[in-house]
Amino acid sequence: MRKERELVSREMDRLRSSIQTVCRSALPLGKIMDYIQEDMDSMQNELQTWRRENQEHAQALLQEQRVTDAAVEPLKAELSELEQLIRDQQDKICAAKSNILRNEEKIQKMLSSINFSSRT
Repeated sequence: MRKERELVSREMDRLRSSIQTVCRSALPLGKIMDYIQEDMDSMQNELQTWRRENQEHAQALLQEQRVTDAAVEPLKAELSELEQLIRDQQDKICAAKSNILRNEEKIQKMLSSINFSSRT
């Protein structure tokens, strides 16, 4: 009977110690749980703020892109015209070089025929 009482007493001490440990752990856990909802609300608000700011910046970027495109469009047209003028000039240069080469051939033939006639 004495052993049973000691066994029960030890078991009660362990149980008491476990309950105290649970109580000590539960209080900070309860406080943390109280703050979790506040933290979640705060994070949700911050997320909404960042999303709103992101959307505003995306709209501003889109507007700037439109302005830039409008400003660049005439320059693109002018560039296209200038490139066409360059191609036209290059064609004229090629035609002139071709004429020069043909004229040089004619001159060489004339000179050859003059030299040939003078020898005979």
